[in-house]
Amino acid sequence: MDILIDSVNKLETILEHSGCEEVGVLLDVNPDAVNCQFDRGACMTASFGGRSAEFVTSDPIRAQTKISFMFGASLDTNAVRSVACAMINVATGFFCLSRVLHACPGSKHADCMKELGLVIKGKNVLCFGSMPAIGNAFPATIVTNYRDADLVLINAEGIIDTELEYIIAEIKDAKRIICIGPSTAGVSRLEQIEHWCPYGTSV
Repeated sequence: MDILIDSVNKLETILEHSGCEEVGVLLDVNPDAVNCQFDRGACMTASFGGRSAEFVTSDPIRAQTKISFMFGASLDTNAVRSVACAMINVATGFFCLSRVLHACPGSKHADCMKELGLVIKGKNVLCFGSMPAIGNAFPATIVTNYRDADLVLINAEGIIDTELEYIIAEIKDAKRIICIGPSTAGVSRLEQIEHWCPYGTSV
């Protein structure tokens, strides 16, 4: 199953009879945000119940909506899938299922990259979603076919890609898979996929 649709289904079960699914969610764009170094695009924010979370996307939306909008939706465009991720991020943060809601300050980028280098060292790495920062820092480790990879890194662009479910289904028992950055935090938590964002914040 599409992991975004599966995540929405799991979130629907968590929220059942709580009334929270009908509480308003404000979607906006934060032009001043310092994005995670592994993502490219605009920082779309979702605010809900006094909490906020972000998702970096090339298709941001500004709107007032509800979490229940996702339930049963086909999630068939990148814009809608990005909105779903943003709302999953803020809802999992609200219910204390995820602690990473926002990117770290730019001053932490070098430390984060250094620590990630220890994870990557000696491995063939597939970046699922464009991550120039990793390609530039570790060019010798990058492969383009997931079958050749020891490690698959998934960023915001990758988490909304409809091909992801097929890759995960094929390699989940044989390869290490890590969702990276705050944009992937909610889905990775609901899908129980390893998550990397050592300096991401909750506010």
